[in-house]
Amino acid sequence: MRKVNWYWFFIFIVMMTIVGFLLFDNMASKIIFGIAVGGIFGWVFAINKSKNKQ
Repeated sequence: MRKVNWYWFFIFIVMMTIVGFLLFDNMASKIIFGIAVGGIFGWVFAINKSKNKQ
């Protein structure tokens, strides 16, 4: 089982939520963009980092 670095996962969600606040006018779009895109990039980045450490 892979270890996931959850720190980077949450950092990407916060960063993409901030980007969403700059790009969108609708509050729901801002939050959905932050969670969806931040979650995807955070997951990929966290998995790659943990895979490289092994």
